[in-house]
Order: sequence, then C-alpha cells, then structure tokens
Amino acid sequence: MENVHGAGTKKGAVRALSQTRDLKEEIKAGAANYSRIQRHLASFLLDNWAEIPLLSIEKIAKKSGVSMASITRFTRMLACRGFYDFKNQVKGEHMQMIANPVERFFSIPAQLKGKKPLIRAARQDVKNINLLLASISEETFHRLVDMIEKADRVFAFGVGISSILSSLIAYTLNQVQKNTTSLDEGNIPVEEKIFFVHKDELIIFFSFFPYSRCTVEFAKLAFERKLPIVLFTDNDYSPLSRYAALVLKVPRENILFTTSISALSVLFNAVATEIALKKKEGLSQSLKDMDRKLRNFYL
Repeated sequence: MENVHGAGTKKGAVRALSQTRDLKEEIKAGAANYSRIQRHLASFLLDNWAEIPLLSIEKIAKKSGVSMASITRFTRMLACRGFYDFKNQVKGEHMQMIANPVERFFSIPAQLKGKKPLIRAARQDVKNINLLLASISEETFHRLVDMIEKADRVFAFGVGISSILSSLIAYTLNQVQKNTTSLDEGNIPVEEKIFFVHKDELIIFFSFFPYSRCTVEFAKLAFERKLPIVLFTDNDYSPLSRYAALVLKVPRENILFTTSISALSVLFNAVATEIALKKKEGLSQSLKDMDRKLRNFYL
C-alpha cells in the first residue's frame, strides 16, 4: 500500500465495493436453468473472469462465439442493466480483493505468540512468490529483460513504499552496470525530468492500491511524450495500465496492511541475474577492477 491515509479517504468507495454481489457464484448457481448457448457463455465467462474488465462486448462475442445480443440478455438475467453494468460489477469484485488490507489486518486473531507471526509472514511471502511464478510467463519475463537491456538509461518512480521499490530496482540494476536512477532523486521536479527523458530510455513506474494521483499523472505525461513505460502494479487494470507498454501484476499480499516486497525482490534479482549472465565476461573484468580499487574502503 502506498499511503495508509490515502486509503482512508476512499472509505466510501471501499464500503460500496464491500456490497458487491458474488456474481461468479450466481452464475454457477443458475447453471441448471441455462440453455446450451447460455451454458457455453457462462463457462467462457468463468474461465476468463480476470479478463472481463479488460474486454469489450465485441471481443467477448468473438472469443466465445456467442452473439452480443445473447451476452446482453444473459447479463440481464443476472439483474444487471446490461453488459457494461455487469463488467463494472466484475471489476468491483476484483477491486474489493485489494481494497481492504486494513480490514484484513484487524480480522487477524491477536493471540499470535512465539514464532507464529514469523511463520505466518513467511508462508504468505512464499505464497506471493509462487503466485508470481505462476502469473508471469516466460515471454513476459524476457520482454521485461529486453526492454531494460535495450534502454540507454532506466528511470524508476513510485510514492510511499513504491519509492523504496524504485530505489531498490535502481540499486539492483546498477550492480549489473545498467544506468538506473530514481526520478525523485535531487531537486528537479519529476515532471520536468520526464521532459528530458529520451525515447530510447525507459521509465519504470510502481503503483499499488490506492494508486497515487501524482504517479498516474506522471505516467500520463510520459505516455503523451511517447516514452517506453513498464508498470509494476497489483492489478491488470489499475489506472496506470493504459499508459504502459508492459504491465506486470505482482502479488503483494501481506499480513500487515502494507505491501509485501518479497515477490518483487525475487523478480528484480532474476532480471539482474539474466542481464549479468548475458554480459558475464565484460562484467567479470569490471567487477574485478572495481574490487581492487575499492578494497581500501572496506575492513
């Protein structure tokens, strides 16, 4: 979470989301009364639930083989006003899953003693890492590495804990001699720095619910300048997704109401390792030279 206070300002939105129906269960419950076409459409929707907020009714019709009129009638059977009302309710369900970290924290039993908090936190981080491995395809990973490798320079930006993540990725990539800087370093405003970024450079944004307004505006500015953008976020359709050439959804569930960085740390390390292995020979010599010159600075 970028800003706990920011989450508080959205209490009304979170409260509205908490009243969202469980549409998946409603679709499953009515299956016995569906026609053959409706059963086919229901199966398609359930199998592609995470993508529904990203798809138009035309795309769903094309992919499922069901007419737009049939899709509209089906959504009205679910007491929705039509497809777009259904789509917004599905999006509401997705947002509810990430919108209540504070409530989840206060629902945890207080009687955690000894090593129990350590074990519980470790299990959650292992779960995040496993989800990362399952969700990021090899193609996406190599595209990320390729975009970073090809960029003359890399810039990173985020607010709150995302600012720490931008510094972490800058440190990690600099270790493998990839010139990387956090945009919020120094005295020049971020929006001015974006105007000096070239099209052969790359900006990496970090943004997690409740999504910093300034991060959205900076991403929009970079997009308008036709700059390559990579986004690390917790949701495929976060407000910044429309501006990014590559969106990486990273699991960040935590027992506490802040963002866990375990999965992101693994991903950063994997990217840096891939880059280092590709230029192993040159990197090896430069690291030896640096070690020899800096040895007097260490005990």
